[in-house]
Amino acid sequence: MDGWVRALLAAAVSGLLAGCASNGTATLLAATTTLLPYRTTPSPTPSGASPATLSLLPTSGPSPTPQAYSVRANDTFLGIALAFGLTREELLAANPGLNPDFLSIGQQLVIPAPGGQGTATPIPSPTPLPLGTSDPRCYPSTSGGWWCLVSVTNTTGGPVEGLNGFLNLLGTGGEPLLTVPIYPPLNLLTSDQVMVLATYLAPPVPEFTRVVAALTMAVPVQAAETRYASLDWSVTHTQPSADQLSWEVTVRIRVPADSAALWRLGVGLLALDGQGQVVGFTKWEPVDAMRPGEQVEGNLTVFSLGPRIDRVEVLAEALVAQ
Repeated sequence: MDGWVRALLAAAVSGLLAGCASNGTATLLAATTTLLPYRTTPSPTPSGASPATLSLLPTSGPSPTPQAYSVRANDTFLGIALAFGLTREELLAANPGLNPDFLSIGQQLVIPAPGGQGTATPIPSPTPLPLGTSDPRCYPSTSGGWWCLVSVTNTTGGPVEGLNGFLNLLGTGGEPLLTVPIYPPLNLLTSDQVMVLATYLAPPVPEFTRVVAALTMAVPVQAAETRYASLDWSVTHTQPSADQLSWEVTVRIRVPADSAALWRLGVGLLALDGQGQVVGFTKWEPVDAMRPGEQVEGNLTVFSLGPRIDRVEVLAEALVAQ
């Protein structure tokens, strides 16, 4: 499973305070075109599923004996470890020979008890770092579904990763109709950078009057110098459409020549409106991992879900592939 495609465990929101997330009300906007989705989109709720709120995160710790965990879409190795109260190293030690950057859906991981001991008490969800977040904004698609986006700004002063959250559709009385995870297109969010958390709600979607969202995970980057490459990149072409509802960008990227690793590259393109809110996104990655000193050029086109695009932002990350 590609490193930049993975979002963490199924589990941001306006006015996020230090150590907690508050609720925000969505703005429902008419769409003029369909967002160009990234290659792997979040899986919609299966047809026939109950509209009741879905469970997003594990609520109890590992049993006294090791247990198996089946990798799901958008899982990441770090996210799985944190959800079960483990460090990345503990989970890796329990799965020798596993490449944590190349998980596949359905792959079985051994989940040990923290410190070799069992626990019968719930593991609290990690408190997310205090990031700046917007209210969720939802746009109807021409297929009858909805795209919902939340803009997130890293105000911590350092790089963070592991972003994930959830979105709640509420009825007229405030009752929850559906809870779904929201995911970022890339894993790394550097200081003062904007990211989007998003989900697509496939039809049929229950009639809702409000949408609230919460950020459930955001952690400081660990071992950044060994896990992420310092990329040399530039934008060689940028062109909005005449109606400013789409934008083309060409990016040239080179990985460090003094590294012995192979790198899995991910490039994201965010479309922002005049208020600085993300109104569209897309992402791209080369088919093959990049070698030290290798250069690649990528062409991306992002479409707005409704408002005119005021500007675009390019995001790029290279996660070690081996």
